[in-house]
Amino acid sequence: MKGIFLGAGASYECGMPLVWEFTNVLRANILKRLDTQLFDFRENPSFKAYFQQLLSNPDLHYEEMIGKLETIQLERGNLSEVARTTALQLVDCVQILLLEDQEITTRLFAEKVKDYSGISSLLTKHPCLSVFSLNHDINFEEICKFHNIDFRDGFFDEQIERYSNIAIFKSLRKEQIDAKTLNFFESAENGINLIKLHGSLDIFAVEDKNLYLKCAPPLNAPLGGHVQEIRKIEQHSIKLSQAVGTRTISELDVTDNEGEIQFLRRSLLSGANKFKGTFDQVAPIAFFEEFKRKLTKITELDVIGYGFGDNHVNEVLESWIKKENTNLNIYDPRRETLPECLTFAAEKMKIINFGLTGYFRQFEHSEEDQLTQLRNEAFITVREDLRKKRLGSWPPA
Repeated sequence: MKGIFLGAGASYECGMPLVWEFTNVLRANILKRLDTQLFDFRENPSFKAYFQQLLSNPDLHYEEMIGKLETIQLERGNLSEVARTTALQLVDCVQILLLEDQEITTRLFAEKVKDYSGISSLLTKHPCLSVFSLNHDINFEEICKFHNIDFRDGFFDEQIERYSNIAIFKSLRKEQIDAKTLNFFESAENGINLIKLHGSLDIFAVEDKNLYLKCAPPLNAPLGGHVQEIRKIEQHSIKLSQAVGTRTISELDVTDNEGEIQFLRRSLLSGANKFKGTFDQVAPIAFFEEFKRKLTKITELDVIGYGFGDNHVNEVLESWIKKENTNLNIYDPRRETLPECLTFAAEKMKIINFGLTGYFRQFEHSEEDQLTQLRNEAFITVREDLRKKRLGSWPPA
């Protein structure tokens, strides 16, 4: 049985940033706002200088920065609280800027998504396919929708009336999570099971994590409609925050159908301590457990755009590849060597220098014509210009 594992590189062609691109954009945006009220250093003014130094360290990407703040928090010293709130606000900034990236690359993605038609042929060969994703973006959901692929993401179509004034949501209740009755296709059914391990831009927890909501735009919504549904929630929260004169960290303040204030907690999982139990985690652990459970049935795993930088994931892959009859294919346009953590199983792995376009295209049997080649070259040029722009956003000239 085949499975797919997606890292950030799988969304690169669509315009979403890799880690160092995003880090530079994040640095530039925060450093120029350090003297505003974006971060609160009133209780520990000296911590501002440390944070500025942290942001300005060219050897650290944003997840490592969050990890440094988490380490200070775990020391339980007099800087623990300011480190905690700073880390939470930093993750908020990550969410906001990723959402902005999702919006500004919509036009590029609307053209690029056409190149992924091979997903239909892939599903014909593998009728019930598990796709595990570390990505916070909603590109894969849009790819499935564009190519009329049925997919399930663990959430149920039950709409919670209480929140219907905010956006259109699917839902997942704590009782369903505890009973392990997530909404996925069974092996005899046809469709893609999309399992997002690190949260998502469109997943929120409410009611003390007894209920999870995931944006579900109308079926007739155009490409980009999904991100606009997320933006509706953000705007609802901004309007309420402006009205009451305050804002919260790591959650969105909204009013429900009855006019009561509710708090939608963001699900993005970032930093150096994922799934260690040392911090309160909004992203449902059940999805990571589902990843481990479904992986036991997979014999061939196609890893696309993952840099093997998450130890909690690598440990699962190490255990899996030790089993008999397992093979791992690494799709990465630039990778030349096997990941160090898996070199013990080198004979069971191979590297294919394709991105997501090349991956899906291999399931089709059509030759590239000259027009397609010119189109691909244009995409590469546009994407390279975007990469340079992001990397050039910091340090300031």
